[in-house]
Amino acid sequence: MGGVALKLPTIRRPAIKLPDLPRPTRWDWAAIAVLALGLILAIANIVLSRTKPEAEPFSPGLTGLFVFAQLGVSLGGLMLLGKTAKEGTGWGNLAAVGASFLGMGGVLLAAAMWALA
Repeated sequence: MGGVALKLPTIRRPAIKLPDLPRPTRWDWAAIAVLALGLILAIANIVLSRTKPEAEPFSPGLTGLFVFAQLGVSLGGLMLLGKTAKEGTGWGNLAAVGASFLGMGGVLLAAAMWALA
């Protein structure tokens, strides 16, 4: 006697289609570059503050450079937000807002270091 083979119905998963993401425009890349610059400055500021000997004060010139560079990043991010909101995509808007927040945070960090100098 032969066995009877049961064929179970196959369950098909629905196809997941990702939406087409817009390609960044020229202004989006500018906002991404400003965000990257702010990130590099913030990391450099933190690294320099952690490698400084405890008895030594912070250099006022170097700290002032960080304050004004991060202020430039923050203001540049705000200006680019106006441009990317008009001509860019969501990538530029996110990068410009991130650059503004990162720049302002870097200003506060560098100003706190300046106050401790």
